[in-house]
Amino acid sequence: MFFANKYYRESMSISSEIINFAAFRTNPFSKKDLLKFFKAGTEEVSAETVNVLLDRLVEGGKLAKIGRGLFSFSGNIKPPYIYKQSEAEIEMASDLKRMFPFVTCCVWKANAITPFMQHIPSMSFVLVDVERIAMDAVFQHLQRKYPKSMILLNPTRRDCDRYLNMDNIIVVRPLIAEAPLSTYRGMYIPSIEKILVDIVCDIEFDYVCGAELSHIYDNALESVNVNQKKTIALLIATK
Repeated sequence: MFFANKYYRESMSISSEIINFAAFRTNPFSKKDLLKFFKAGTEEVSAETVNVLLDRLVEGGKLAKIGRGLFSFSGNIKPPYIYKQSEAEIEMASDLKRMFPFVTCCVWKANAITPFMQHIPSMSFVLVDVERIAMDAVFQHLQRKYPKSMILLNPTRRDCDRYLNMDNIIVVRPLIAEAPLSTYRGMYIPSIEKILVDIVCDIEFDYVCGAELSHIYDNALESVNVNQKKTIALLIATK
């Protein structure tokens, strides 16, 4: 049973990577393109596994087969939300993964919500969500690595009010165990469900409120695939 569950989890993770890969592209892709993508990342995926998962995704309507050996994201469903890390964020995430290989760490920016907002604030601080047990070690490492940045460790509401509108701010926070994460090129990125919960529950996003908060939710639900049951359950659990 353990091995069956492990295989299921791995298959689901690879399937999510394939869907994200397809959603990122503007042109159709081949199996060769997909294998090249996995080879460039941190996961080793066999051609046989890719064949099986591509067939399943086509059968499930999540991918469309548009020609001989060519695939694209299906137009029948809303696209998944894929947070696009900047080069600086990728560099930070890669460094943390190298330094703390057994720690789950998610690097992203507060402006992830910008595409869904009506009024755009000048907030661009970096969030480093990491397992609580490793927070101090990650905080100290980032202090050495980024001496020109202000690193905040699990800041208070007063800290957020004072500093988050400044430049070069990095916030190290505890990663909630239930927080749903996505992966892209072997890096953890926030899922849309995590972002929607964070902007309601976390003090770092106190500046998002009222009509703007409703606007973000409406836009997200209209434009990307959101697991609403999961989002509601997380909101209840976090509150």
